[in-house]
Formats: sequence, C-alpha cells, structure tokens
Amino acid sequence: MKRRINNTQILTTSLAATLVWGFAFASTQAFADDEEARDEADKQDPWVAHRLLPGTWEADIDGRLGQGTGRRQYEFIFNDQFLVGRHASIRLPQELSPEGDYHRELSVYSFDSERKTIVLRQFIVEGYVLQFTCETELLRFVCATERIENGTDMAARMTVAIESPYRFSEVFELAVPGEEMEVYFTNTWTRVPSLED
Repeated sequence: MKRRINNTQILTTSLAATLVWGFAFASTQAFADDEEARDEADKQDPWVAHRLLPGTWEADIDGRLGQGTGRRQYEFIFNDQFLVGRHASIRLPQELSPEGDYHRELSVYSFDSERKTIVLRQFIVEGYVLQFTCETELLRFVCATERIENGTDMAARMTVAIESPYRFSEVFELAVPGEEMEVYFTNTWTRVPSLED
C-alpha cells in the first residue's frame, strides 16, 4: 500500500528545510561578517604584524660574517606603546670571522601617529644607531633606513615574515651609495617555550 503524502506534510517539510538553510546561511554570513570585522580591525591596528613577537627566540645565525647562534627577547612596554627587542649573538672564530664576534643590539619600535607608520630605532654595540620606517602587512613588515648615526652612509633594509606563532624569518640587506641592496644575513627564529605556560 502506497503511503500518501498530503499537502500539510509537504508544507511542513518545505518550511523545515527553508528554516535549516536560512539558519545555515545566517550562521555562515555572521561568521563571514565577524571575519571581515577582524580583518578590518587588523588593518587598522598598526601593530598587527608585531603582536606575535613578545617572548624569547633563538636562531642559527648565517651571513657575511659567518655562522653563529643568537637569542632575542621582545616585550611591549609603557601601556603597549613601545615594543622593545634585546638581541645577542655569538660567532666563534672561523674563516669569515677570524676573531669571532659577540654582537648585541637594542631595538625600540614606536608608532608615529603623524606619519601613521611604525618607526624602528636600533642601537648597535659598535655605536651605530639605525632609524627605520616600516611598511606593515598582516604577517610581514619591511623596515628601510631613513637615517644612520655615527659613521656610515650605507642604506639598510630588514624584512620580517611571521610564519607562525612559533617561527619567523628575517632578512637583513645593506647597500653602499649607488648600489643595489645585497643580503647581509638571513635568520630563522624559533620561539623558546616558556616554563610558565
């Protein structure tokens, strides 16, 4: 015996399907709207590419002066208005660096509200002070020197790409006047796990 489906059942089934699809579409749209809102907030946050940096990092150093190991610490200070980075690296004596090298630097990032850009000032142990302006994308920033104090007319550029919360790469380039930028060193930094987490 064939089961008869009446108009009420068809109407009920259609209404239920419409409600399910409507809810699914509304949920998808709400998620998309939330994602768009997050993307827009990220675009308006000048620090978006820097927010994953606080913590301690280690790297194998590789560049013009040879190979070594490095360690960095980043932290936001003064109500998150400045990002401070402390760096130390060691190269043991080798062909490219016969006497070895113990390098230190202090980096201070700030936001210039008039120019609407991140400014980086690096204080180098040899006495140089490099001032960069940074172009920031979602997970990448490129900083180019606008001024170098104490003894050099070279230009420098640093590119940082955030690969994950636990890893970022860094390329540092230098150029003498009238020449193209050349890679001075390339490093990949890995986050040191915190014992407090």
